[in-house]
Amino acid sequence: MFRILVFVVLVFLIARAIGWFVQKYQDSHGSGRLFKRMLSDGTIDESVYAGASWRESERFGHRRRRAVLAKEQRRFVRNSRRYLRNQYLETCTPSLYQYIIIFLIASVLGLVLETIYTFAVFGIVESRVGLVWGPFSPLYGLGAVLLTLCLWQVRERPWWQIFLISAALGGTLEQCAGWSMEHFADLQSWTYLGLPDHITQWIAWRFLAMWGVIGLVWCKAIMPELIFRIGEPTTRQQRIVVGALSVFMVLDIVMTLACFWRAGQRHRDVPPRNPFEVYVDTHFDDEFMERTFENMEIGEDLPISDK
Repeated sequence: MFRILVFVVLVFLIARAIGWFVQKYQDSHGSGRLFKRMLSDGTIDESVYAGASWRESERFGHRRRRAVLAKEQRRFVRNSRRYLRNQYLETCTPSLYQYIIIFLIASVLGLVLETIYTFAVFGIVESRVGLVWGPFSPLYGLGAVLLTLCLWQVRERPWWQIFLISAALGGTLEQCAGWSMEHFADLQSWTYLGLPDHITQWIAWRFLAMWGVIGLVWCKAIMPELIFRIGEPTTRQQRIVVGALSVFMVLDIVMTLACFWRAGQRHRDVPPRNPFEVYVDTHFDDEFMERTFENMEIGEDLPISDK
C-alpha cells in the first residue's frame, strides 16, 4: 500500500515539475499556444512586450527574434492565464470532444505507468496492453472519463468526499471489468485473492485507497487544467483527427472483444461458425494472444500473489 501511494505521488510530482518548467520557459519568452490565445482574444495585448529585451536565435536555418520578459511581465502573464482559466471553468461543461481526448491520453499514460510500476515492484517487464492494436489500456481511459464525469460538478467539495467518491468509482469499475472478463470471455487479468485486505477477487482495500488518492489528484490538480488546455476544437482538422481516432478506437475495442471471445471459444474447442470468426482465428490465434496480453490468462486462474 505504501509503495503504491509513494509511486502515485512521485509520478504526480514529476509531471507537475515538467509542466512547471515548460510553462516557466514559455512565460519567460512570451510564447506558447496559450499565450497566443490570450493575445488573440484580448486577455492581454502587445503592451506586455513593452520593456522586454530581445535576442536572436537560429533554428533549422532560420533566424528569429525572441522576447525575454521581465519578472513583473511574467507575473502579469501568469495572473492573466489564471483569470482566463477560472472564467472558462466557471461556465464549462466537459464536451464529448474533451472526453474523447481524455480517454486517449489516459489509455496511453495508464499503460506506461502500469508498466513502470510492474517493473519497479515486481522486477518484470511485460506487455500490459488492453487492445489488439496500439499502446492502449482502455480501463485507465474509462476510469479517467468516469472520474471526470462524476467529479466535475463536485470538484469544490471537501477532499474527503472526493476521496470516498473516487474510491467507490474505482472499486465499481474494477469489479465490473474483472467480473465481465471472467464471465463473458473466460479471461483473468488480475486477482487480489492473495492479498490479506481483499474484498472480492477484483477489489482490495489498498487499491480503493489508491483510487481515492488518484481521484483527489485528478480532481484538484489535473482535470481542471486538462479540460482548460484541451478546450473546444477551433479548426476542421482537429475535428477530423479526433473523429478518426474515435472510429479507430471503436474498431480496436470491437476487434479486441471478438478476439477474446474466440480465444475463450477455442479453449472450449468450439470451431468457428462464420468467415469473420475464421479470420479472427487465423490472424489472432492463441500465440498472438499470449504474446500480446502477457498478463492475462484465458480459461485458467492467475497465480495468486501476496504482494
